[in-house]
Amino acid sequence: MQKGLAEKMSPSRTVRRSVTPDSVKGLMIIEAMVIAFFSFWLANEYVYNVYFRIYVNSVFVEHFTTYTIALGLGIGLAGTAAAATLYKSLRDAKLKLEFVAPKIRGSLEQMLASLPSMEPQAVIPPISNAPAVPTQPVQEATTTISPIFPASPLPSTEEEK
Repeated sequence: MQKGLAEKMSPSRTVRRSVTPDSVKGLMIIEAMVIAFFSFWLANEYVYNVYFRIYVNSVFVEHFTTYTIALGLGIGLAGTAAAATLYKSLRDAKLKLEFVAPKIRGSLEQMLASLPSMEPQAVIPPISNAPAVPTQPVQEATTTISPIFPASPLPSTEEEK
């Protein structure tokens, strides 16, 4: 017997192996250690070398506002591009869904209509000041609910003079 395509492609039955080879992982770890070493060296040089500190301050600190503006502008443009891309993909998905939704809705309504009802329909009493009288007895319901009538005010016990 042949298995269906859905069973063959099931993610629970397939074993996914790592795409990155172990040699590349090792190289990435070595690169991270080299970057950490150079970062430590640069920080140590900044703390103990006065000339290097003056150079860094003159290059980076004096133009801090310019770098901040450039960074903010870059983040803003990247965010705008991401929002436009997401909006376009959402619009495309909405158009596709509007085309497919009537088909899905029709088949879903047919499927739900064929299912039997599991719970009996409950009778909800009407809320009004007038006494409620049921017009039709409910045959499907297994429990009966008697309506609760609002209490009328008690007659006055005071004597009239």
